[in-house]
Amino acid sequence: MKIFDTVIIGAGQAGLCAAKHAKELGLSYVVLDKQGIGQVWQARLKGMKLFTSRQFCGLPELKFSGVQNGFPAVTEMAQYLQDYVKTFDLDVRQFTPVRLLSKEQGLYQIELEAGEMLRAKTVINATGSNQQPIIPSLSSGLSDEVVQHTSVLTSLDEVPSKKRVVIVGDGATGRQIAGGLASRCQVILATGRPRGFPKNKVLGKDIFWWLNLLGILRADSQSLVAKFIQRRNPVPCGGFNNARLKKLGVRILGRAINCSGREMDFNNGSVSDMDIVIWSVGYAERVDWIKLEDCFDEAGWRHNRGVTTEPGLYLVGRKWLSCRASELVMGTDNDVMHVMDDVVKYLALLPDVTPCEQRSVA
Repeated sequence: MKIFDTVIIGAGQAGLCAAKHAKELGLSYVVLDKQGIGQVWQARLKGMKLFTSRQFCGLPELKFSGVQNGFPAVTEMAQYLQDYVKTFDLDVRQFTPVRLLSKEQGLYQIELEAGEMLRAKTVINATGSNQQPIIPSLSSGLSDEVVQHTSVLTSLDEVPSKKRVVIVGDGATGRQIAGGLASRCQVILATGRPRGFPKNKVLGKDIFWWLNLLGILRADSQSLVAKFIQRRNPVPCGGFNNARLKKLGVRILGRAINCSGREMDFNNGSVSDMDIVIWSVGYAERVDWIKLEDCFDEAGWRHNRGVTTEPGLYLVGRKWLSCRASELVMGTDNDVMHVMDDVVKYLALLPDVTPCEQRSVA
């Protein structure tokens, strides 16, 4: 059985960037993804745009086409990732979900849903942490008459007109949904702790252009400026801030604290006779398929900039992996290069357990 130098799980921007580096380094590799390339982006809300402009949406050596100071639709990002795979002829196995990841005698065992078993010296987990929409436990108090959605809507057409809609969660997605429904529904937006909603452009330039110029995006995650940003958790969604949403007719309330029947209580009011609730409170990560206990603690993954405490296991494409830019496409390459440097060092210390002819690029 062939033993790969590395198996990359997840074919998003981080996984594909890691694959390109692995190929250039002459490593035997394969990328596994449970969906098609770019399908995660294709499934996002129709008409939704990224909050970073095209100049910051490209991966190494392939420019993101279009007006560089403009903001691309999610479908453009999906197409870009497909183009990236074709341009660099990356070895990606689509529609190949992983059932289990374990380790035996120093080698990683990757069991696929179809029953096939792959073996690898290292594994790069590029699945990200935004895998499963969170539905709070308080939702169980809602009547069956109330239709519940998560923010993973493919189109606002799924929400009928003239309904009373409560959107719980005031991130960029929740606010775009609220703004999009305001003209034909009675919309209530439930917010959490206070946060900033800066404009997407300042003096005609993407706000991330300024943050990048000032070095804020790449400030170490443990630095004072990074900790300040993490506490404030600003969202560049100025077009849908509270003032603008109120002008559109959206009612702004505080944190949701209880549900009962068709009523929801907040820390500053209540709503009765709800028709629809859209939960947009974030995502959880699924790790039940990873049978490696030493790389977790109560806080989650144990790692240093993507190098986990389990030798040969790595993370890429996560928020605050090393800095604010880590979760953005523009920060992918720096984090991947750091991880790949460690992959090469780790492989150099291992005995050569495969014949030379099996070490060619997959």
